Amino acid sequence: MKKIIFAGLLLGAAVALQAQVTIGGSVDMVVVPFQVVGSYEDAAGVEHDAVMGTGMGGIGHTGGPRIRLDARAVNADHNIGMRLRVQALAPGSGGPTFAGENFLQAWWSPLDQLRFDVGRFDDDRLRGRIGDDEMAKFTQVGIGNQDHIFSRFRMRNGLMLSVTPVDGLLLVGGLRQLHNFDFGNAGATPPIPPPYDNVIVVNNRNDNAYAWRDMTFAAGYTIADIGLIRAQFIGSRPNAANTARDDLEFAFALTAVDGLLLDLGCTINLFHNDRSADFGFSLGARFRADALEIIGRVDTHISGNDGPFGLNAHLWPSFQMGSTRAILNFGVNFVEGIGDADADVTIGAGLSLMRLFVGATRVRGGVAFAFPTDHRPMVFTIPLFLEYSF
Repeated sequence: MKKIIFAGLLLGAAVALQAQVTIGGSVDMVVVPFQVVGSYEDAAGVEHDAVMGTGMGGIGHTGGPRIRLDARAVNADHNIGMRLRVQALAPGSGGPTFAGENFLQAWWSPLDQLRFDVGRFDDDRLRGRIGDDEMAKFTQVGIGNQDHIFSRFRMRNGLMLSVTPVDGLLLVGGLRQLHNFDFGNAGATPPIPPPYDNVIVVNNRNDNAYAWRDMTFAAGYTIADIGLIRAQFIGSRPNAANTARDDLEFAFALTAVDGLLLDLGCTINLFHNDRSADFGFSLGARFRADALEIIGRVDTHISGNDGPFGLNAHLWPSFQMGSTRAILNFGVNFVEGIGDADADVTIGAGLSLMRLFVGATRVRGGVAFAFPTDHRPMVFTIPLFLEYSF
């Protein structure tokens, strides 16, 4: 009901401002008509028999099929705008839930070089340029999204300021999450004064003392005919488990070569406790030449606390044949063994065909295979991806 009210307010405000309104939507799902999991012996020595199954899920969300409604409005001068996106998920049991990436955003640009945004929304202007491939989840070799290269701006009840002082330079600062004030909770713990490091937070519902720890600052500069360089700080507030961390990110996207995009990123995790910093390095590449496209990603994780080294690599070349694209997917995931433990290696591959129909209808189907290892089974899956948007 609240979503309907918000939608009405958005459209009413748009009419009052004589605004241009656009409404779009989409529905997507994954149907798995057949899957077989081979027999295997797990690390504890327990034998498992082969099983067969079927099911369905979501393309962009593991909760199941989803439907989205996206409404945007901008005034005649194009300096004030609003956005509402409602997403409904159909989980495996029960009715639809309004959860996930719902947006409610308003923005104002008093000058061409200045913009204020408020609400719940994502901003991808500096995000990593090489994403993931949806077949990877069925090869059992997961791959992270483009945030592994450089994170998007995620505002959750947040405030964001964007400044472009000169051509090519973007400066962004924001408070990512502001708590709702709850004056009725008389028994709440008072705000905890600085220093905030290593503080166990019991209850901070009635104040926003930690909102400043959730700040993000970023800068991106586009070098003409060369590429995009960017840096970012992502803070976080303390938590009861004392596992909070701040992140430093650096990335460079090379666009100087026609048909080739390289995006290299580095992430440093700075923990609030005494744990040493972790490091992550990611390289994404995309090459296009006529009907051929080759995309690849390599992500690594180096633990500063004597944890295992991890490496994840994916390659998915594709070839366009008329309105149909043939896509080959290959992935490997490696996690170093600690002590006497063996390294954990997962290898998977897939082959699929994708076709775009009239409008924005997309259908993709194929086969995915996860190779058996010492304590992992063979998994063979036939997934079918369906998506329609307007």
